Amino acid sequence: MGFLLMIACTIFTSAGQLLWKAGSLRISFSNLLTFFNLPFVLGCGLYVIGSLLMILALKKGELSVLFPVVATSYVWVGLLAPVFFPGDGLNPWKLTGILIILASISLLGWGSTRQTSIQPEEGA
Repeated sequence: MGFLLMIACTIFTSAGQLLWKAGSLRISFSNLLTFFNLPFVLGCGLYVIGSLLMILALKKGELSVLFPVVATSYVWVGLLAPVFFPGDGLNPWKLTGILIILASISLLGWGSTRQTSIQPEEGA
């Protein structure tokens, strides 16, 4: 259950980051009211939801297994940013990075499912 909550967390925070990018294009530091544009505010809300999901996930699972899943945020943003922001291209280097992240998370997950028990020596 914790793993699914952490995946949901990354989806919400990634969507929040994409909305932050869209909202940041409308922000002017000379007019602070521009920080209250809809995409930016929605992005903040999604980030809060993602944070709450992360807290719930961490309560239900092992930190060393769940926290690496946060890296999937880079995957979601890397794949979706070019769709919403054509200037943010996906080149071979970024794609290679995404594949490395996915492989790393898979290895961490696989390693956590393998049970290794260390038996204390007799007389110790």
